[in-house]
Order: sequence, then C-alpha cells, then structure tokens
Amino acid sequence: MRKQFSGAFGLALLLAMVGGAQAAQRKPAGTVTRQEISIKGLQRSWILYIPRNLSPNAPLLLMFHGSGGDGLSTREVTGYRFDMLADQYKFVVAYPDGYETTWNDCRKASPQPARVKNIDDESFIEAIINKTVTEYRIDRKRVFAAGHSNGGQLTYRLAMERPQEFAGIAAISASIPTPDNLACMPSGVPIPAMVINGTADPINPFAGGMVRIGPSTLGNVTSTRATAEYFAKINGDTGAPTTVKLPHNDPRDPTSVERTTWQTQGKPPVVMYAIHEGGHVVPNPGFQYPEVLGRQTKDLDAPAAIWDFFSKLAPRP
Repeated sequence: MRKQFSGAFGLALLLAMVGGAQAAQRKPAGTVTRQEISIKGLQRSWILYIPRNLSPNAPLLLMFHGSGGDGLSTREVTGYRFDMLADQYKFVVAYPDGYETTWNDCRKASPQPARVKNIDDESFIEAIINKTVTEYRIDRKRVFAAGHSNGGQLTYRLAMERPQEFAGIAAISASIPTPDNLACMPSGVPIPAMVINGTADPINPFAGGMVRIGPSTLGNVTSTRATAEYFAKINGDTGAPTTVKLPHNDPRDPTSVERTTWQTQGKPPVVMYAIHEGGHVVPNPGFQYPEVLGRQTKDLDAPAAIWDFFSKLAPRP
C-alpha cells in the first residue's frame, strides 16, 4: 500500500519507485508479511521478511525509511539487498512504517508530522522487537537498527535513548543534530555505530549545517566526521582512526569512497564511509535513485557493508 508523499525527498522517492520494476525482478524467495499493532490507540504497521530455513536465535535488523517513504518502498529502493543478505546469512528484517511517512527523531526544529505530534515511535519499535522475538525466537541480544535520512535520524535517537535494545546501529544520509537542535536525552552508553554520508548530499550537509527538504528546514546538524567522533568518544575509541580508500569499480563514476575506522581493543567500533561526490541515497547495485538526489556511487554496496559490520559485532551485554 502506498502512502502520501510530501516534500522534495518524497517526490524523488516516488519517482524512484516508478522506475523500480527492474529491481522488482530480483525479489528474494523468503516470506513477506504485513504486521500491525496498536500503540496507545494508534494503529502501526511494518513489513516483515523471514528467510527460508530460519533457525532459532537468529538476529533481527530493523531498517527505517526516509521521510516520504514506507517499509514497502524501502525494500524496493534498497534493491531488496537486505532481504537477499537475510537469505544468505539467516536473519530477519523488519521494515517499519512511519507516522504519515515520517519519524519522530531528535531534531527539535523538524516540522515533520511524527515530530510535531510527538509520536511514540520508541514504544512502537519495542513492540516490533518483542513480537518478533516471541514469534520467531529471535536473539534479543542481536537486534540491529539501520535507517536512511529521517530513518537514520531515528536510528541516532535509538542509539542515544535506547542503546540497551541494540547491538549496533547504522545511519545513511544523516548526521547528529547540533546541541541547539537536539531534542533527545543522550544516555552516554557505548554502542557500535556506522555512518554513511555523501559529500554532495543536497539535503543533509556532509560538513554540517542546515538540513533542507525543498522549502522546509529541519535545523542544523553536526558534520559527518563529528557525528562519527561523537560515538567514538562515548565508546572509548581513543586511538587514532585508520582510513582506507575503497577500490574504484568504474572509471566513468566520478565518486569515490573512503572508510575511516575507530577501533580500540575491547571497545565498540565506529565506522564512517565518506562518499565523495555522493548524494542522498542508499548505494546498492539493485536500484538506481533519481538524479535529483545526487550521485550514487558504484564503489559501495551499503546494505552489504552494514550487515558485514553488524555480523562481526558481539551480542550486547
């Protein structure tokens, strides 16, 4: 079911889905169901992907859409890569639907409906986890959160306020709000984190500053580097980070990707992907975003990088 799209990003995402037929031909073979639950009188929903031959104590990955999207469209615009990875590595994927296609994140200045109405997304997410753990015997100590854009901002909120629920987080096209724009109460609890941002993102500024969606502003965010360093400091990753450049796959592709890692022995790691000349997209080989969102690198498969990062993490205490 499609929901109403709003803003420049919502329009771009709608355009992207129109061209999604090629990606749809590569759908994986697991079970897809639509789940619903009532949270404080509000009916909430999500798409759940279960791979074949799932064993007990499998991990759970929650993937949050950007504003203007929903769970169904997120499967499409990520090229069904998370589902395919779930088939290969045997984990469950949940794609929640935001309130009026938005999430209640940490940006104080956000005009989006979920933020304005202070929707209780955290209770909704906790209900998804509890229901999935009960029905599919998921390993509660290996629950992961990832998100794009507004969904990435929600992921930061979960990392700050509910770190005990997650073994790791990953955010794409999103940076932590500046102190004057921060509506959350950070716990200061360590959590493994990955940040994937493009230097030419037309919505979320790589170097920090005002987030803009068309004529709307959503307040200032810190730089991508400062966002990664925020988690590195909390995690106790005190050593100097290491940076490597990823192999360049197509000489016609003007983008390039650098991976910077903060990793102190015995401490939760932090990884930052800087996509030079990259836009406001989830890079993946199964779907091409519209040009209005910026360039899409061919040097990084973001879903694969995210799961590789998550799969190597220890279960949360």
